[in-house]
Amino acid sequence: MSTDRSGRSADMVLRGVVRPDAYTAPTDAVAVRDGVVVALGRRACDALVGRRTEVVDGLDGVVTPGFVDAHVHPVMAGLNRLRCDLDDLHGLDDYRRRITEHQPGDGEWFLGSGWYGDVFPGGFPSAAELDRLVGARPAVLTSHDAHGVWVNTAALRRAGIDDATPDPAGGRIHRDEHGHATGFLMESAADLVTGLVPKPGRAELVAALLEAQRYLHSLGIVGWQDAAVGEMLGVPDLFPVYREAAESQRLTAKVTGALWWDLDQDLSQLDLLLQRRAESEAWPHFRASAVKIMQDGVCENLTAAVIDHYHGRPGERGLSFVDPEFLGLIAKTLTAEGFDLHLHAVGDRAVRECLDAIEAAAPRRPDARHQLAHLDLIDPADVPRLAELGVIANIQPLWAREDQVLVETKLPYLTDAQRRHHFAFGSLHAAGAELAMGSDWPVSSPNPLWGMHVAVNRTAPDGDPHAQDEHARTVPLLPDEGVDVATAFHAATAGAARASRLDGTGTLRPGAPADLVVLDQDPFTVSPAELSSVTVLATYVDGTPVHH
Repeated sequence: MSTDRSGRSADMVLRGVVRPDAYTAPTDAVAVRDGVVVALGRRACDALVGRRTEVVDGLDGVVTPGFVDAHVHPVMAGLNRLRCDLDDLHGLDDYRRRITEHQPGDGEWFLGSGWYGDVFPGGFPSAAELDRLVGARPAVLTSHDAHGVWVNTAALRRAGIDDATPDPAGGRIHRDEHGHATGFLMESAADLVTGLVPKPGRAELVAALLEAQRYLHSLGIVGWQDAAVGEMLGVPDLFPVYREAAESQRLTAKVTGALWWDLDQDLSQLDLLLQRRAESEAWPHFRASAVKIMQDGVCENLTAAVIDHYHGRPGERGLSFVDPEFLGLIAKTLTAEGFDLHLHAVGDRAVRECLDAIEAAAPRRPDARHQLAHLDLIDPADVPRLAELGVIANIQPLWAREDQVLVETKLPYLTDAQRRHHFAFGSLHAAGAELAMGSDWPVSSPNPLWGMHVAVNRTAPDGDPHAQDEHARTVPLLPDEGVDVATAFHAATAGAARASRLDGTGTLRPGAPADLVVLDQDPFTVSPAELSSVTVLATYVDGTPVHH
């Protein structure tokens, strides 16, 4: 029996093409013991093969570090998969068929999600359409980006919304040219209805988390950063859900929770955040080390905070959900307590406000993992500031393509100058910013190979149902803002792991956790145009198979 200095053989040896990380030449074997990588290379690994070693020889694919999703909402996504899920469809007739066929069970409300506005005439859904599909039962379907809901007349009546109802702070009730409420509620206006929907019980939420985990593992994802752990957007508090899954040993993924900052509360909520961080330190596979703050909305409904006004909308510059001065105070308070800041910033003004807040929170902690999520738009003057301040660019690459959603519902609102600084991954990377890849699932697919494909090619993957037009698949969005395969792979593995404080994950080195995947093709040798065709054969967390 062969052993190393510890006197013990390996638990598993995988032989074949092994890529330790994005920048290291491949080797031909990896050995695992007690959930940790103990050797690389055939000679060193063969020396650890003993009677009980599982040897997987002649792999048809390639072994790489496992993927990490640095910005995801798995419980919401899991709930969607358990309800009327439109995420895999893109067409009004398809929506009609799925809604009509869905059997919602015994609950009073019809619930669903995943719709895209561009399939509707004029870009917005209507209560009248939903009335025809579900009848008098109150219905709420959340948009794919979770920034709006489509409701029917029964739901509007249940909420007391009529043509005279004023827009709530931070939200809008969409109205037609005659001033009538249409059945589309944006941002906080959605709460007027979603606040009436019975909250899912603990068992349903845990089931949703486990369904999401199963799906994420099937895509090679070994861990993630949940971008909103707390009560938000109509979803109950997820902290107890993670507690139950972790303590019952059913949480197999490695998770960082970004605790939700309640915009309606003051600094006194810090006590709860500190309590939760301390409590989570005893749980397996979960830590609450970050705080999520939502600074603005999205461009599609004009709620993203922009420096210049939107095209054709003089004076319309979006919404800053937190006063910039108060945001600086929040950042200083949280940073002093050792939290990482996870800031939602879509518009270029929101990006600047968040960077200003982080800069004002000096002194800078050497190991801080502050990050800005989304960065749809960024002013060129702010591009170098991320590297200067040590701020991670938490990017959602699947959005950076000219699909119909972008062309029809977003680009018309952007000025020429704004369009030129759209998903500036290449500029941020060239300026030295760290990139971490996230999906924002259920907003978009969590498939990391699809994300890499778009980050490199700036065109849509062939298999994406939301980008089946030839334009989206062949015409790149600002091709100079693409990155190379190594940069994209690093952002999806080690970069996302660092943003999520999953230290060691994202690379295969002796002493690192054996969080790895087996892919059917080598993403570094296939044509960049074929990246999205790479699929996952197996996923391991700490050397244990979680998808095979």
